[in-house]
Amino acid sequence: MSAAVKYRIPQGSELVLERRRWRVVGKEADGYAVEGFEDGECMVLPFQRINDALTVGDGKVITPVMAERRKALRAYTGGFEKVSQLTEDEQRDVHARLGLVHAMEALEAEGKKLTQRYLSRRDVRQRLRDMAKTLTNNPHLLHGAYIGSAKRPHSLPTGRVLQEMRNTFIRFWREPVVLMRRHHRKGPPEDKRERLCPMHERFVDYVMNLYFKKEQPKLARLYEGATDEFKLSEHDILWGFKFPSITTIRTRLSQESPATKEVGRNGKRHAQNKFGAGTTDVRALKYGETCPTDQYLLSIFTDAKGNVRVKRIDRTKAQDPLEEGEIRRLWLFFMLDLATRMPLAWLLAESADGDHQEKLLRMALRDKFREKVRYGCNREPAPPVSLALVKSDNGTATRNANIYASQLGLGTAVMTGRAYNSTDNAYVERMFGTLQWKVLNFLPGYTGSRPGELNGYDGKKNAEITPDALMGIITRYFINEYPYTPHNGTGMFGATPWQKFEEVSARTNGIEPPDPEQLRLHLGVEGQASTTSEGIKIFCIPYNSSALQSFAGGASKKCTVLLNPDDLRHVTVLPQGEKEKIIANLSMTIFADLTLDEVMAVKRSAIEANPELRSLLREHLAEARQRRVRESGFFPDSNLPSSYATIDKIRQDAAEMAHVELAPLSRSMETSGPGNIMERSGHSGPCHAVPAPAEEPTDPPPETSSTEAEAPPVSKDFEELEANTKPMFSPITESKV
Repeated sequence: MSAAVKYRIPQGSELVLERRRWRVVGKEADGYAVEGFEDGECMVLPFQRINDALTVGDGKVITPVMAERRKALRAYTGGFEKVSQLTEDEQRDVHARLGLVHAMEALEAEGKKLTQRYLSRRDVRQRLRDMAKTLTNNPHLLHGAYIGSAKRPHSLPTGRVLQEMRNTFIRFWREPVVLMRRHHRKGPPEDKRERLCPMHERFVDYVMNLYFKKEQPKLARLYEGATDEFKLSEHDILWGFKFPSITTIRTRLSQESPATKEVGRNGKRHAQNKFGAGTTDVRALKYGETCPTDQYLLSIFTDAKGNVRVKRIDRTKAQDPLEEGEIRRLWLFFMLDLATRMPLAWLLAESADGDHQEKLLRMALRDKFREKVRYGCNREPAPPVSLALVKSDNGTATRNANIYASQLGLGTAVMTGRAYNSTDNAYVERMFGTLQWKVLNFLPGYTGSRPGELNGYDGKKNAEITPDALMGIITRYFINEYPYTPHNGTGMFGATPWQKFEEVSARTNGIEPPDPEQLRLHLGVEGQASTTSEGIKIFCIPYNSSALQSFAGGASKKCTVLLNPDDLRHVTVLPQGEKEKIIANLSMTIFADLTLDEVMAVKRSAIEANPELRSLLREHLAEARQRRVRESGFFPDSNLPSSYATIDKIRQDAAEMAHVELAPLSRSMETSGPGNIMERSGHSGPCHAVPAPAEEPTDPPPETSSTEAEAPPVSKDFEELEANTKPMFSPITESKV
C-alpha cells in the first residue's frame, strides 16, 4: 500500500531534495513525477521519501507563486532579496523609511485618510517623525538618514512620495528591501550598457587570454604587442577601428575575481592553497583520536662556537649532507592532538628523515617530564596517549615503509594528505605560523618570513641563540603558554586547549594508555647479542633477569634485543627458536634516568673530555710503568749482547730437533723369488740381489788410531750355515680359522 500524501506540492513547483533541484511535472499513484533541472533526468519520487525529507528539513518546495514573487522582487531591486544584503548606510536608510511606513499605518488605524494632501501637512509630517521614533524605540532613527530628495536628503519627502513608498511596500508583500533608493538601477538596462562592438570585445578577450599566462607578463608591454599582432578585417579598417584603451582592459581585469586571477597567473595548485575552502568541521572528539603531524624548516643555523645565523634555505638542497664544521639547519617536528589542540610531541633535528619521525612518535607515547625538568617548565605537559589516527603529508620523513609499519604495528591508522594541498593538514600547519609570529619573531637573529622583509636588520650579525636554547624556548611555549591560551579554532569556541582536555577527559571513559612493550617492538632499536652468565648487553649496557638466566643457563645463546631509546629500564629479548619473549631489566641503575643518546654522550665525553689532562695522565702512566718494570729486574739492558744470546741458543736447539737421520735404501741380501714367499720348507731358491745404485764418491773415512780395538772377522761358512738352518717363520700353534 502506497504512503498517503502529507504535503501539498502543486504541479510546476520546484522541489529541492538533497541539494538537487527537481521540477514537479505530474503526480503518479505512488509518487511525484519529476524532471531534473541540470540534466533533464525523469523519475518518480515516492511520497514517503518526500514526506520524510520535508519533515526533517532536508527538502524545500518552491511553488510557482513563490517563484513569480521572487522574480518580480529581484527585478525591482536589481537582485536583492533581503535588507542584510545592502550596505550599512543603505540599511540605515531602509530602517528609517520602514519606520515612516509603520507610522502612516498607525495614523490610518486611528481613522485618518492618508491622502497626498494630508501627508503634505506640516503638523502631520512632524507627527510622522515622532511616531516613527516611538515605534522603533530609536530616538536617533532619522539622524543622518537619506529619506528625502537629492536637494533635501534629510527632510521628509512630499505626501505623494510618502504615499508611493507605502503602496510599493504593500504591493511587494511587505518586503522592507523594496524601500531602498535603487541608485544602482539608474542608467540604461544591463543588456544595453555595452559600449564595445564585437571586435572590441574580441580584442579585450585576446589581451586577457595572454595576460593569464604562467609567465606573468606586464600588461603595458602586452598591450603594445597585442595591438601590433591583432588581425583586423578590411571592413574594420575602412570603418576606422580603434583599439580599446589599456584603461578599459584594466577595468575589465578588475572585474575578475582574485581566484580567477590567481589560477591564470600562478596555476590551479597555488590558487587552491591560497583560495581553497577551509576545514570547518569538528574532526575529532576524543583525546588521541586524530593526531596530525608535520615538519617545518625553521631556517636556524648554529656553528661550532654556538653562534647562530639565520638565512633562507632552498628546499631542494635541504637534504644535502653537512660537511664538517658547516653551519647546521634545524627542522621542527611537531604533532598535535586535534580534539584538544594539545601539543603531543616536538623536537629539533638536522634533517627531515624517518629516524626523527620515529623519535617524534615515541615522544607522543611517553611522559614528557624529562623535558619539563630540563627546560624549567612550571606547568604539566600533555600526558602520553595511544594514537588512533596519525595524519601527515607526503614528506619523506613520514611517507616510508618503516614509519608506516611501525604505526600499523601499534594499531594506529595512517592517513596521508595530498601533495601540494595545504588545506588537508591545516590544523598543524597553522601552529607553525603561530610559533613564528609569537616566538621566533622576537628572538635575535630573526630574518623575516620572506627575503627582503627586514631591510634595516641583519639577522646573521645579531644571532645569539643556540639549538639547545631554542629547544628550551619552544618547549616552554608548548608547555607553559600555548595550552592556556584561548583558541578560536573549529570546535574550540574560545576555550583553551587545557580546558578542552579536561572537558574531553570528563565526557569520555578516559584515554587509551600506550603499551611499553609494543613501543619497544615497533619503535625501538634492534640489536643482536649473546647471553652470558651475567645477562646480556646491548650498546654496552647490561641487562639481566631471572627469566633470562633460566633460559640461558650460563651458556652463550644468540638473541634479538629490542630497546626503547627513550626508556632504558627494560628491554625485550627474543631468543632464537623460542616462542616466549623475555623481559630483562637494567643492571647498571646509573643509566635509569637517561636516554640512549645521553648514555652515548656520557661515554663519549669520558673519552674525549679535556684532551690536555688526558695527555698529562698518559705521561704519568708511562712514568709509573717504566719504574715498575725497572725495579722488577726481569728486563735486562737492551744494549748488552747477552740480552740476545738466549734466542740464538733456542733457535739452534730447534734446528737440531728438526734433523732426520738418512737410512740407505739398497737391497743388500738375497730374497725369496716370486711365488715362494709363503714356502715353509727349509730352503727356497735364492733370488739374486738387485744391484745397488752407484753411490757418489765420498771422502775416505778417517784412519783409526792404533789404540782403537778392531772387531774380529766373522767366518763365512758360519754365516751360510746359520742362514740355512734358521726358519723363516715361527711355528703356528693356533688356528685362525
